Amino acid sequence: MNKLRFAAPLLLIMMLVGCQKETVAEKNLDDIYNEQGIPVKTRELVREDFSTYLSFTSSLKGIKESTESAMVADTVESVLAEVGDFVEKDQIIVQVPKNNPSANYYQARAAYVAAEKAFRRIESLYKSNGISRQEYDNAQTQYSVSRANWNNVQDMVDVKAPISGYITRLTVMESDNIAPGDVLFTVSNYDQLTAVVKVADHEIRQIEKGQRAFASWEGNKITGHVTRVDLSQDSKTMAFAVQVQFDNSAHVIPSGITADIDIETSLNPDSIVLHRREVLEDKEGRFVYLDKEDKAVRTYVELGIRQGMYYQVKDGLHAGDKLITEGLTMVRNDSPIRNLGDSGRLVLSED
Repeated sequence: MNKLRFAAPLLLIMMLVGCQKETVAEKNLDDIYNEQGIPVKTRELVREDFSTYLSFTSSLKGIKESTESAMVADTVESVLAEVGDFVEKDQIIVQVPKNNPSANYYQARAAYVAAEKAFRRIESLYKSNGISRQEYDNAQTQYSVSRANWNNVQDMVDVKAPISGYITRLTVMESDNIAPGDVLFTVSNYDQLTAVVKVADHEIRQIEKGQRAFASWEGNKITGHVTRVDLSQDSKTMAFAVQVQFDNSAHVIPSGITADIDIETSLNPDSIVLHRREVLEDKEGRFVYLDKEDKAVRTYVELGIRQGMYYQVKDGLHAGDKLITEGLTMVRNDSPIRNLGDSGRLVLSED
């Protein structure tokens, strides 16, 4: 009982001492701020380009791209290229056995050779007036048909690259079984990439042929421009199709991926730009804090166009002003401040 009687006053004394220490600490912090200034960081305002843009997501593919499929059912005999290889137009990529019964390879070759020999004889006779024009035309027709059949049969067993470009997809290996219509490989010229984006009716007026565009994928970014803007809306998608083409000569983005695409709808050079977190607001309007002779000076601004997290400033700020970027919540108008350094130039990005 005596222990409890002495413990209560002791506990009260400890609480009072703790409160006093806390008050002293707060007072000392205020004193430090008054004497040394509230710590802040700033950046010097510069004039820069400020763009507005519309954002979309779409797949990118090579400006020229073609896929070849099997024409006969058989087993793949050989594959003569790999993904990433550059191939020329008409270069053989995949082969199937020439004894395939559906192709009639050897019969078609024999028929072509015979038709060519017969035509050469008829042609010689015709030039010496030994036969009529009708006989010559008949022989030429037979030769043309046999040559077309022979070319078609060769395409069945020796599948060629339809265009010059890079093998971007290879779906078969040697000894694989294939059927007519099975995809064998894709050849793409992806030095240039193209995409088609779907634009809503309330946005289409902002887009014109020739506007700059950017495609981004996994940290890689390439530049291009709008090449086509449809003038009528698709009745199924209820959108306008806009085609965009990009320079991908460094091959930083592969064909076939889905990328973020931005189309620049306006460019305002020589602008002062603020991030949204740098702007505060009270009943009189929007304002920022500037560092003027080691004091925080509240400065009201007139903001213009907004793009994402950024504002273009119409009035109130000038190049060279020192904008307080860190410590905003601690300062008030005319607060003494201590500048801890430059926070770095504003980097326009969708953060």
